[in-house]
Amino acid sequence: TGSVRKIGNRIRITAQLVKVADGYQLWSERYDRELEDVFAIQDEIADNIVKALRVVLSDREKRAIEKAPTADVEAYDYYLRGRQFFHQWRRKGVEHARRMFERAVEIDPNYALAHAGIADCSAFIYTYWDASAAHLERADSASRKALELDPESAEAHTSRGLALGFSKRYAEANDEFESAIRLSPKLFEARYFYARVLVQQGKLTEAVASFEEACQLRPDDYLAPSFLAMAY
Repeated sequence: TGSVRKIGNRIRITAQLVKVADGYQLWSERYDRELEDVFAIQDEIADNIVKALRVVLSDREKRAIEKAPTADVEAYDYYLRGRQFFHQWRRKGVEHARRMFERAVEIDPNYALAHAGIADCSAFIYTYWDASAAHLERADSASRKALELDPESAEAHTSRGLALGFSKRYAEANDEFESAIRLSPKLFEARYFYARVLVQQGKLTEAVASFEEACQLRPDDYLAPSFLAMAY
């Protein structure tokens, strides 16, 4: 558990590792740093937790921990704002989210997650509010760019799956979602969006299983159980 506070260009991060069985605190630390140090702090926290748990990481897991999504904190801030607006699930929110992701890409053209965000927004705008080919083409090109930049990103595979699914290229979409789940079994978006694309295919039994997984991964989300009920 932990907390983050931001004042101007300073951040204070507190983190605690607690044993669930008895509430015993295994490790805790407070970090007062400049905002530019946020990625270094993430690495440091992850490294300390690994040591406290006395686990051995594989080379791939080490690379995943050490890998920063972008080298630019401003791009990261725009990305986080984009995800916040995207999850409002309203047209204005999704359109604003896409602008936030676009700003992130302007700052860091190699920011794979921001390209994936553009793809997600474009796919939803096409599906729910404006079925013009331009939005679907944007979803396709942005998701391909995200994967090109980071082939091991579960989020990029999820975005690609969503774009392909909304294009009704279901076999390819299913492969992308399976890849995303294999790379990150606990990624909510992979399970949730996969389930929605499975519903489009009429594969309701598989969709129910995927929605149930999504509900377990994010118990405070209201959309997954709503779609689960419809699938039932």
